[in-house]
Amino acid sequence: MSAMTNKLVAVVGLASLAFAGVPAVASAGGATLYELTENMKVVTGTRHGKSVNRRTAMSALTGVATVKTPLCPDASFASGPGGCAVNVIGMDDVSLVTGFGVLAGTFTTVVQGDNPVDGPEAVVLNGAFNGQMDFSPAIVHQIPYGSVVGRVAAGRGNSGPFTGIFRLPFAGNVEVEVAPGYKLTLRQIFCPLSPAPNPYAPMYGGYDLAYLDFDAEGEPNRQCLDIQPTELSLGAPLVRFDIKF
Repeated sequence: MSAMTNKLVAVVGLASLAFAGVPAVASAGGATLYELTENMKVVTGTRHGKSVNRRTAMSALTGVATVKTPLCPDASFASGPGGCAVNVIGMDDVSLVTGFGVLAGTFTTVVQGDNPVDGPEAVVLNGAFNGQMDFSPAIVHQIPYGSVVGRVAAGRGNSGPFTGIFRLPFAGNVEVEVAPGYKLTLRQIFCPLSPAPNPYAPMYGGYDLAYLDFDAEGEPNRQCLDIQPTELSLGAPLVRFDIKF
């Protein structure tokens, strides 16, 4: 996994800004999504006489939503005990100065189709979403997370607000110089209440892969969640997006 070094270090500065996907267990009354692919570009220059410095991206995501939520309104749509399998195409446009921006996209809820061995693919529900993004923690303050407040619509009568937190993966054993001649690891900085390294680090090429954890108000609680093997794709850790309805 040595090829991940630059990406893992860079997440402390300018981190990935898109949705996420790969089926996981969703939280109660919400969804957990992971970002599988992303195409992004940085737009700089002037527009209408004003300076432009923005990051735009499009991502493909997949994950699981709990039953009785807008993404999984009917228990018959569930693909397993966690709830419904959901695929997402998301787009975002975020200022690299303020960290604020917008997102929008579409989703499909899918069930098992014509191949009983691979993942669900037969569409049973379509919908769309939009929202306001706040990635100032990652872009302005170099803290690996961001948030969104938005609205989702799916079919007839299945619409409503949602909130979400983007958890950006980082390597807890990367050192940062916090004062001349004095360094701390990212786990020491972000997760002093969970100091033990990820037990899967040897499997990850020595990287202590983690996400920030949050309290009930959506603020970092000084603990980390160890990234599990199911939260990697082709050896790379995935951006995780936890949604509440």
